[in-house]
Amino acid sequence: MVSSRPISLYLHVPFCTVRCSYCDFNTYANLEALIPAWETALLSELRLWAPLVAGRLVPTVFIGGGTPSLLEGEAIGRILDIVRERYALNADAEITLEANPESVSVERLRAYRAAGVNRLSIGVQSLDEGELHFLDRLHDGEGARRAVAAARAAGFDNVNVDLIFGLPGQPSSGWERTLEGAIAMEPDHVSCYALTVEEGTPLAARVASGSVAEADPDVAAEMGEATEQRLSAAGYAQYEISNYARPGKACRHNLVYWRHDEYLGLGPGAHGFVDGVRYAVERSPGRYIGVLRDGSVALRQAGLVPRSPFDRLRMNGGQLPSPAVVSREEVDEETAALDTLTLGLRLNEGVVAAEFARRYPTAWERYRPAVEWSKGVGLAEEVDGRLRLTSRGRRLSNEVFVRLLEPSLV
Repeated sequence: MVSSRPISLYLHVPFCTVRCSYCDFNTYANLEALIPAWETALLSELRLWAPLVAGRLVPTVFIGGGTPSLLEGEAIGRILDIVRERYALNADAEITLEANPESVSVERLRAYRAAGVNRLSIGVQSLDEGELHFLDRLHDGEGARRAVAAARAAGFDNVNVDLIFGLPGQPSSGWERTLEGAIAMEPDHVSCYALTVEEGTPLAARVASGSVAEADPDVAAEMGEATEQRLSAAGYAQYEISNYARPGKACRHNLVYWRHDEYLGLGPGAHGFVDGVRYAVERSPGRYIGVLRDGSVALRQAGLVPRSPFDRLRMNGGQLPSPAVVSREEVDEETAALDTLTLGLRLNEGVVAAEFARRYPTAWERYRPAVEWSKGVGLAEEVDGRLRLTSRGRRLSNEVFVRLLEPSLV
């Protein structure tokens, strides 16, 4: 039986003007000349996937990157036109586009709004000039403020700002100034992430060489606690470890991930989860463009493109329904249980303990010692039948998650 559950769309734009030293996303600088060919490939991929999910409502679309705001409004319009034409897009769908402050203007943002984008996520990261330079960002604090003002002038009433704290040597007072500055811009949603030094990034190499000191985790934890208190006082409710929102402004798309719901990922390096299968898309923009150009024609000629919602996800060597898919994994019950629990515990709402135990009885017995340990040390609690992390537990969530991954540590 084909699923009737909603399914969301994530569309990846891999282009950036400069690749930031801390970033480990699938992004590339100085490849803007490929944007027209990438768009053609993405439109082809959207068409190929559409029959598989025919009739399934699409409640959210997220255009991420990279720097999607490098695209002209007309390009975003063409992409969303195909989504509306081929998919059952909800009338009230949340359609998010990520943007960097230096690449937006009121005119461009108005074009995005006219194309159907109704939520904007702006990569502010910091309002301190020195920190922005350290992070390789191209804007300054005033540029960030102008970008938020431009979003309002363009008609956006759902604006997120991304912020990063816990930089090496960052004083608490510096983070407080950025946070106060962000609150003063009156966004609808605030995402606050502790800087993570990701393996393989230039920042990781600088830390390994000793040219950049590692951040103090205790200071970062104190910043996280202060962030929760200050944003709460300003009217932003924390609903996930790193995310805060005004009433009704929680990111509906990201809730899809945390609730372990299904989504299609399209574009170079995207990941998806559909029909019990996790898959990954070719990372290289050049190879992605080539395989969509050559592979989609071959698939049609071979009659291997799903033509009705009753076609199951028939991957041919990991290549269907999109020839750009390079790997796939059947999600077994054990993996689904772990994902459901760890992702759900990121949310302040947590998970319904009895429902989880009923759905995954064997896994529940395996994880119960870690759960009881977390409750015993004050990192988790059960309230009204919901298992959730405490405020302290959200700041020390890795202590909980590592014990769920390795129950023998309890």
